[in-house]
Amino acid sequence: MVNLPETFNSPASGDLDKEGNAIFTSPNLHNEVLIKAGAMEKPATPTIGKINNNNQFSTWYTFKPEDMDKTSGTVVPFGLAFGPDGNAYVIDMQLWVGGTSRILKITVNNGEVAKVETVVSGLSFPNGLVWKGDDLFISDTVLGETEDGKQVSGVYKISLEELNVQNPLQISKYENLDSKDAHLFETFISSGVLKFGANGITIAGDGNLYTAIMEDGNVFKTVLDADNNKVSTTEFSKGLIASDGIKWDSRTNKFYITDLFANAVYSIDMQGNLQLLAQNANTDGADGKLDGPGEVIVRGNQIIVLNFDAAFGAPNMVNKTPDAPYTVSVLEIE
Repeated sequence: MVNLPETFNSPASGDLDKEGNAIFTSPNLHNEVLIKAGAMEKPATPTIGKINNNNQFSTWYTFKPEDMDKTSGTVVPFGLAFGPDGNAYVIDMQLWVGGTSRILKITVNNGEVAKVETVVSGLSFPNGLVWKGDDLFISDTVLGETEDGKQVSGVYKISLEELNVQNPLQISKYENLDSKDAHLFETFISSGVLKFGANGITIAGDGNLYTAIMEDGNVFKTVLDADNNKVSTTEFSKGLIASDGIKWDSRTNKFYITDLFANAVYSIDMQGNLQLLAQNANTDGADGKLDGPGEVIVRGNQIIVLNFDAAFGAPNMVNKTPDAPYTVSVLEIE
């Protein structure tokens, strides 16, 4: 287990840098609840943390006033992935706070943050992101609804050469399947029970894209050709309650996925078979237990589980309230 300060009260998403450090975001969405509960005195600024190879924690970056969205006055960092250029790309999910959702480029020099700049604007509910070569795939959890109330979500594909800090790419608002931005790579129609669709996203060793659909608890496989064009999309795995972050690991040739509602972490083999790795009842995350796990980072034989600690009030959700302590769980795998 790794203990975090209150300035990291909702660890969300992360990736390994080239030195093997786990770099992860914390939008600190639980500030208000924790202050009301007396667990905190003042709001925590959104941050990015680092867990080194000895599982020691430090603050990597605290967002500055000039980084904030001009309308909302804040930043909501979700997905984070290091690009082929060695820089970190971070989602700023503004839907809940009234700003414009963005992709931020964090230029990294000698392992430290040099500057933060906007490279994409106009997304709705961007959540996860993953690179394949020079193409960035971004899940957007809330695009719209069908006439019968089902959820529409999707994945965007943007090339590295389009990510220009002098002229940020503007994504046009999704209207319907006939009126959408050219970068919208795939769309998903899900049940609408949570209004949360495409969430976690990863690329596996077979070169294909895998997308977790939260409200239906399943994962879809999108076959890609050599140029990262879509060949086909089919359901790959199912059986979770609310599938969240997903990562593929080359050493074990398996996926590792969190179930936010079941308070659980699973592995999935390349045939789509689920295996439960860890699960516990509603706890505060002490003693290394899971506490609303949102995503994992796989490093060697360890799974670093980011305990997002969200509580939506749904009767089938194990976690009931965000609370202290603030922790990252560490699971051992063979």
